[in-house]
Amino acid sequence: MPPRSARSVIAALVAAIVGLPCAAQTVQGTVVSEQSHSPIGKANLALVDDSGHVAARVTSDSSTGVFYLDAPKPGHYSVRILIGHGGLSQSPFFVLDSNQVVERTFAVPDFPKEILEAYFVDDVSKPVAYMPDQPRPRYPDQMRSQGRPGVVRAMFVVEPGGRPNMGTYRIITTDDPSFAEAVRIAVSRSRYYPAERDGTKVPQLYELVVDFGFGADPPRAAGGNNLLIIRALGVTRRVAP
Repeated sequence: MPPRSARSVIAALVAAIVGLPCAAQTVQGTVVSEQSHSPIGKANLALVDDSGHVAARVTSDSSTGVFYLDAPKPGHYSVRILIGHGGLSQSPFFVLDSNQVVERTFAVPDFPKEILEAYFVDDVSKPVAYMPDQPRPRYPDQMRSQGRPGVVRAMFVVEPGGRPNMGTYRIITTDDPSFAEAVRIAVSRSRYYPAERDGTKVPQLYELVVDFGFGADPPRAAGGNNLLIIRALGVTRRVAP
């Protein structure tokens, strides 16, 4: 079989001969380690458009890390890369024009083993759940006195025994470092119902959303069962003049 580049030329010639438009737009490249720059094989890649839909999927070559993704139409795309079960990263969006070939090297973080072996919530039959009566984050004194609310999004692996693996703990977003520190302390002391996959307890990447506010403030964040609401009761929010 001719190599891919030769097949692309042949397809273009055939399209020209029969009078059909050649509408191929391709992303090709190599997945490498961010630290060592060595190729990463068997990475699962998805071409995602700007509306979040997956346009194409492929697995990188097991030895070279090379891949090809064909887009169905021109547009803005990003490449989502999954290593193992939980090593997820995504490239910035780029423009892919009609009949264009974009060639790039995609460097991914060197995820710890605990991340690579952990499952996402959609990949388990019973997801991680927050146990009742666990330590709750303490409202930071300065933020409380200033009348400042805040939201923290944190992600970490919950191990099969129900303990958070603090070596994997990461802050995704926070409105102030003091909110993030309060959440970190509470998480380190908490326990969870572990995830299960086909009846077996497994590690899962867990996203926790903590909403700090005052009195009867409505939630400022969405998080479903992963949302923890902290309210400073009996405190009147200061309103800037």
